[in-house]
Amino acid sequence: MSTQAQPVRVEAFLSERIVVSIQVGATRHKIFQVQFRHDGSLFVSVPYFRYGTGILAAATIPANGENTSQVDLRQGGKVASHLVKYSHHPDGRAHFSQDKKVKTVILRQSIPLNAYRGHIFSVVIQGVEEFKRADNAKDAAPGSSKRTTLTFPFEKSPEPDAVKFVGYWYDVSTLPLGGHMQSSVVGPELTALNFEGEPQNGFLVGSPYGNVRHVLYISCQQIARLSPDAALLHFYGGFDAREIMDDTSREAGFLAFLYPAPNAEELKKTLGTIDFVSRDARRVT
Repeated sequence: MSTQAQPVRVEAFLSERIVVSIQVGATRHKIFQVQFRHDGSLFVSVPYFRYGTGILAAATIPANGENTSQVDLRQGGKVASHLVKYSHHPDGRAHFSQDKKVKTVILRQSIPLNAYRGHIFSVVIQGVEEFKRADNAKDAAPGSSKRTTLTFPFEKSPEPDAVKFVGYWYDVSTLPLGGHMQSSVVGPELTALNFEGEPQNGFLVGSPYGNVRHVLYISCQQIARLSPDAALLHFYGGFDAREIMDDTSREAGFLAFLYPAPNAEELKKTLGTIDFVSRDARRVT
């Protein structure tokens, strides 16, 4: 792939399924997957976490003039007894689902992918040991057009308190390379600045289908522990347009989930569940 605005060739890992893992010491743990589909849709799934009951919500940030706000996922939230996947379709429709397990009712209209630029999702984890270990054979590099595993290393540090992954979506021609390029080739590994202006390492990935015009930059950084819980998995995406998200005088929305759900059985009674119920499960005997 090459940019239109500058003579720099952008290279990315082009694969239908990208498995993102981290390595702590000599052990690798798989955290989440990114999938690209023929129709241009982007999926993020989290099949590797030990705990399968969570709370999902189409959340709202109030128009309170504050730069930070506390968002309670119980407001408008539902409980799911399965790990879900996030879908972002080309027309901007975004939702959580899991085939034949979770109903597609936590959804909202986000930005069409051909108009999207920048932060598109985040995954935050605590408790690396609660994620499935990578298989040395199946999850070996370099991968293929069907499946590629990418690993962020933490070999020189103890198990991190928490880790944050951020996905940024760009048209290749608008990739913010910055500065004076020392090479005519960028990627597939790339160092960029995070929200705090600090350099961090990441990978450029993209769809193997057709004439690819967009890339997803996935970054990873160690962060402070978010809660006293031993393990958690938190996702947010499906945002409103950037100008809305940045305007504290306007209400803004996004999708989020949190696993495990605290007091899950009580939450099911008060919030309800979006699990599919099979006929066998409803049968009275």
